[in-house]
Amino acid sequence: MSRGKLLQIKKRINATQSLKKITKAMEMVSTAQIKKVEKRLLMAREFLKETSEMISQVHFEVKHPFVTGEGKSALVVIGTDMGLCGAFPSELAKKALELDKKENFDLVLVVGAKLAPVFRRNPKVERIYEHEFDVPTFEFSRTVISDLVSANAGRVKVVYGKFKNKLAQVPDIHTLAPIQRREGLVGDRYEYEPNDEAFQIKLLEFYAASVFYALAFETKISELYARQNAMRNATENAEEVVRQLTIAFNKARQASITQELIEIVTGADALKSE
Repeated sequence: MSRGKLLQIKKRINATQSLKKITKAMEMVSTAQIKKVEKRLLMAREFLKETSEMISQVHFEVKHPFVTGEGKSALVVIGTDMGLCGAFPSELAKKALELDKKENFDLVLVVGAKLAPVFRRNPKVERIYEHEFDVPTFEFSRTVISDLVSANAGRVKVVYGKFKNKLAQVPDIHTLAPIQRREGLVGDRYEYEPNDEAFQIKLLEFYAASVFYALAFETKISELYARQNAMRNATENAEEVVRQLTIAFNKARQASITQELIEIVTGADALKSE
């Protein structure tokens, strides 16, 4: 093999090793982010639990779309703003498109820049939220709920990333409205000011925002674990590629040396015969 071929293989080895350093670094960054987000996810779940306990004690009489289910049907898709997390964003988009095809929603809201190209030309899309947060905030959740209320949405479903374990993050569907309360818990434990209707409307929207907040965190932790797994797999693949290229380089170099030795011996024999 020519020296040019050897240099080519050497360049590929160096490039793959550089790529391995990047994927390893990104894996470590994801691991650090996971530790922070996991704590906040537990807080978001506890916050939702307390809000659910509160709402279970209230007897709702207000004519709100989130209670009656009257109004438009809406689909909210919670995705990711960043890539390099395997097939996670595309699986969320696929789940959302299948659900929309099945139920034919009146309007769609999309969260995440990575889902924007899939839904941008969809005439049902009311709004796409791109790069709104690094870590989910309650303020953003209230913004989404406010947009749904403004659109008169009474039947709302959310497609989000459900975190099952460190190796499994799957798209799932949650019914946000009409709000379903647990049976057997009757309200009227509280006195309301300024009046029942105003309080109940605010509490309904606050509870819906709490649910969305928890789902957004669930999707965020799923995204981080998906990215960690993808980067780990990429690092392992890079190591395997380097190993195979190194073997190929050594074989090629040995073949080149052997060929040179053969040429030297052949030339020496030719001189002796003369």
